[in-house]
Amino acid sequence: MSPRSACPTLALLLSRVPSRCDTQDFVGQLFCERTFQLFILLSGIIGWIVGYIQQDFKITCYFLAVGSGLSAAVCLPDWPFWNRHPLDWLPPRGYEPARKKPVVKEVDRKSHAGASGKKVQKSKKAQ
Repeated sequence: MSPRSACPTLALLLSRVPSRCDTQDFVGQLFCERTFQLFILLSGIIGWIVGYIQQDFKITCYFLAVGSGLSAAVCLPDWPFWNRHPLDWLPPRGYEPARKKPVVKEVDRKSHAGASGKKVQKSKKAQ
């Protein structure tokens, strides 16, 4: 029995989850990591200041927990704004795309002739 058929509510939730979660590019990963660090750092600093003023360490822990939750909500899903610089991957080895017939162009005979329009002959020294 699959988890999708076990519970209709779970099936509805899982149907909304994107089946492909590999769209985050390398630049998006860097920005995601920096955003995560910024959320944690700011919530820690603000929590420490408020906890120091209130003389309650529990408030500092609450701020860190809320900052961790917000950073997880922003950074864990594969949001489209994390993929602003997609990569063009090389085709796999051994893959040959369908070959197109070569386009044959008509050759202008004058373009192969000399400047005067006469055929250029090689000198005897060059032969």
